[in-house]
Amino acid sequence: MAQTIALEGIISCSVFHFHEDGFIFRFHELRPSYAVAAIKSGDDIKTVQSNLGHATASFTLDIYGHVTEQMKKERADRMEQFIQNAS
Repeated sequence: MAQTIALEGIISCSVFHFHEDGFIFRFHELRPSYAVAAIKSGDDIKTVQSNLGHATASFTLDIYGHVTEQMKKERADRMEQFIQNAS
């Protein structure tokens, strides 16, 4: 029986599989980790789309849009702090 684990915050999907035959690692499953890291680090969505081979940026945003919602909140918090410091 296979067991799958995910390393939260490091790898955003299940890439480590433990079977009776041993440890299996699939590089293809690192794609979501790359996408999340690229978007969080500020790469524009067209670059991420191209690197992942998606046909459209909207498809990339449909899959990884949750990251941008978190980024919006973080940006709003930074702006609020800026405004408070400027007052």
